[in-house]
Amino acid sequence: MTLRRLCSLLVVATFLSATAAHAAIHHVNPGESIQAAIDGASPGDTILVEPGTYQEDPGSLYGLHITTKALRLIGKVKKHLGEAGKVRILQNGGQETGIYAAPPGCDYKDTECDGVLKGFYVRGFTVEGFPQNGIQTRWVENFRFVRNESVNNLNNGIYPTLSANGLVRNNVSYGSLDTAMWVAGSENVRVIGNEVYGSPIGLEITVSNRVVVRHNDIHDNTVGVGLFHPNAAGNPPLPVMKNWIIEDNEIYDNNLPNPAPPQSFQAGLPHGGGVLLLGVSDHVIRKNTIEGNDFYGIGVLGWCTATSFDPGRNCIARPPIADPSANNNFVYKNVLNDNGTNPPGGHPLAPTASDIIYLQTPPPAGPEPGTGNCFVFNHPSDLTFFSSEPDGELPDDGC
Repeated sequence: MTLRRLCSLLVVATFLSATAAHAAIHHVNPGESIQAAIDGASPGDTILVEPGTYQEDPGSLYGLHITTKALRLIGKVKKHLGEAGKVRILQNGGQETGIYAAPPGCDYKDTECDGVLKGFYVRGFTVEGFPQNGIQTRWVENFRFVRNESVNNLNNGIYPTLSANGLVRNNVSYGSLDTAMWVAGSENVRVIGNEVYGSPIGLEITVSNRVVVRHNDIHDNTVGVGLFHPNAAGNPPLPVMKNWIIEDNEIYDNNLPNPAPPQSFQAGLPHGGGVLLLGVSDHVIRKNTIEGNDFYGIGVLGWCTATSFDPGRNCIARPPIADPSANNNFVYKNVLNDNGTNPPGGHPLAPTASDIIYLQTPPPAGPEPGTGNCFVFNHPSDLTFFSSEPDGELPDDGC
């Protein structure tokens, strides 16, 4: 080892030791305030919360509000006690969102913010009954959501938005009226090993870059996975919105009658969908097991084609703010069984019901050339499909 290398290691070790020495652990017991511990914490501190039911300040917008960088919020779940062993955050008074992390002064409805919150970790919390979102970040870099539970939070359950370099792992989310788990306007996020169900959309991605979705259990939603055009998002388009990888997931029985509020985008989604890709490009759907979805297993549609049946949301009423075509998508090595066997009656696309639907309106009739897509090596060999390609086959020009 060179002297320079040794000196570098000593500097790093000294820095880490100094950081660890200054980090504190704050303990919270039932009857005490978690928010008070958060407010009294310094960057890098850990908040350890004992099992119990907690309700915080009814005058706040949030159940818990984190603005301190690198804070670790850990619920000490005791599984052997069942429900009594959970750390539960319940809605109280005028609170709208359960756990919210963002830089100081940046509320969950703000469209702009000065600064970024560096670091946030939350584990072991059950968040219930908030009218907006369960657990949300906004303008956070380096975040971790691990082993949390979102229950009946009525807008979105687990919701990293406008954030980067994150992990969403081994969480459970259900009972939302929009999306159980939504990655929006974010970059470099891994979504691994979660269970999402009982919502209009199980897992959604919009206006993001480099998102990996792997080994999730996605079932009993209206649509299992939604990969949507920026017109369906609350954030403006990004310069790059590529590389959403949906792989090795179990996506099944997404036949929930749609409970979304009328007039919302989600209310227009027919039930029975496995993976729905609408007007987005440069993504991968591979090696998933997709079964028992009544309308389709995988649907790849142009945005304008998909919305053409709704006069209030079509591309005439609401012109697309980005290219509406679905291009350069790679769909391969998925296993699809028993999809498309019971589509919703009266839907204009019901005759296309099948394991795979590919549908775009190319020029001159429409704005969606649909180039560079590849469907290959999906199983079984006799799966059902519908394609708008002139030859009636699924496209392979991108293979």
